[in-house]
Amino acid sequence: MYVIGISSGIKHGHHDGAAVLLRDGELIAAAEEERFTLAKHARGELPRGAIGFCLKQAGITMRDVDWMCSPLKTYTNYGQRLAEYFKYQFGHSPKIELYDHHLCHAASSFYGSGFSEATVACFDFSGDSSSGLVAHARGNDFRVLTRFGRHNSLGLYYGMLTQYLGYQMTNDEYKVMGLSSYGSPDYLDKFAKLLRPNGINYELDPELDKRRRDADIFTSDFSTRQERIFTEKMEEILGPRRLRGQPLDQRLTNIAASGQKQLEIVTTEVIRSAIAETGCGAVCIAGGVGLNCKMNMEIAAEPSVERLYVPPVPHDAGVALGAAMMKCAEAGHAIAPLTHAYWGPEYSNDTIRETLDKIGARFELLDDPVSRCVTDLTEQKTVGWFQGRMEYGPRALGNRSILADPRHAGMKDRINLTIKYREEFRPFCPSVLYDRQAEYFEDTFDAPFMVVTFPVNEKVAETMPAVVHVDNTARIQSVHADSNPLYSRLIGEFAKATSLPVLINTSLNINEQPTVNAPLEALHTYFCSGLDVLYLGNYRLSKS
Repeated sequence: MYVIGISSGIKHGHHDGAAVLLRDGELIAAAEEERFTLAKHARGELPRGAIGFCLKQAGITMRDVDWMCSPLKTYTNYGQRLAEYFKYQFGHSPKIELYDHHLCHAASSFYGSGFSEATVACFDFSGDSSSGLVAHARGNDFRVLTRFGRHNSLGLYYGMLTQYLGYQMTNDEYKVMGLSSYGSPDYLDKFAKLLRPNGINYELDPELDKRRRDADIFTSDFSTRQERIFTEKMEEILGPRRLRGQPLDQRLTNIAASGQKQLEIVTTEVIRSAIAETGCGAVCIAGGVGLNCKMNMEIAAEPSVERLYVPPVPHDAGVALGAAMMKCAEAGHAIAPLTHAYWGPEYSNDTIRETLDKIGARFELLDDPVSRCVTDLTEQKTVGWFQGRMEYGPRALGNRSILADPRHAGMKDRINLTIKYREEFRPFCPSVLYDRQAEYFEDTFDAPFMVVTFPVNEKVAETMPAVVHVDNTARIQSVHADSNPLYSRLIGEFAKATSLPVLINTSLNINEQPTVNAPLEALHTYFCSGLDVLYLGNYRLSKS
């Protein structure tokens, strides 16, 4: 049985389109639509390019697909519109199954975890008339303990904070998270009035939501991304907001720290209360707020949490995976745990060579890129690393990455300034060999998807200053030889040369552009940035 799961939709508020293909419960292919359209988040677009890739990867056509599964169960006539869309775009529509948005989130995390039982929490902006849920999952049964109302939304809360600080909601929340580490939570008492914990639930002040107060001027429940979503009450409590482009001061930085801390307080209380009700300390997190790695660190540190799993796609791209998993589970198929994220397109050396010849690039062909790359890294070169199948999810995990030596603090500023073209306070993540991560980071567990932050061992922090954030934490990627042998070997050889089994790893893209998919996009990033070297398969390009 072939099942395709999709995310996104046809309205402006829909985003992070993706497609996933399962065969009898086995994951075959998965990719986000933005990698094919080159428009970040692929807003308001059904994932035609990602679906086409999934079909090609499996060597099938749309007529071979048994089910097309999607969230948005509560949308009027949505199933009919999907059927007509697939007939128009692909000449055929499989049977359509619609699921609840947040149950799709829950399924993507629970089935991906491999846990037999879990307390599952979805913290999101909105979907299918709610903003998240808490459930007790066992086998194929999801017993919903509570749902969070559409307006009582942690995604909305953090979107308001993001807008207040002069950034773009549903895009720049990670900037606020990074900025928060530079401040102190001096405004925590004020945020306690805006967002209040309440056991397994919480309460967001309804007077903050401009869409509710001014419902007569909005044609739907959602404002557009360029409109303000918070009322004047937020400025009355916190003081003047920051206009885009204005300098950041300590007051604003402290507000970021306070808003982040209140999120951590509320979500940890929800998890603690949920575990008390379920009796299960294995926890799965999903929903867009699940990308907040500082929050995930605090949840992992909660004493009642025994194990924590966050998938590589906790945001809306992940509901495609959850929808397909739910249909396969209903059919009686076993779902294998999701241990890696390498499910996207792959390009052969012959295909890469065709692209290089087409643009007239100068290059050298290597028998093995690893040894030469280690030399480049130890010589303080910044490296574009394009290998194997593209990652599914927002994190580059060693196949579409920019790599560098973390031993010099100046490398962070150099990459931010000359390659990524982004704010100087933004941190970079370390990829570390799983069997050695406990030497460098504290309270660790397997974290292959860069979605949890860990404290850095202070005894060794000075050996890798470029990946240690100002609060002495790092969002790590645990690297395994069985899931990515080439990247694992690269880090291992770097460790032999430097005694450090850690590399700087950030996505192969320029700020505000999607992570690259194809060789031509990697070359565009290379030639339009300060990258020193680019490895495309076994080919090496250098500007020196």
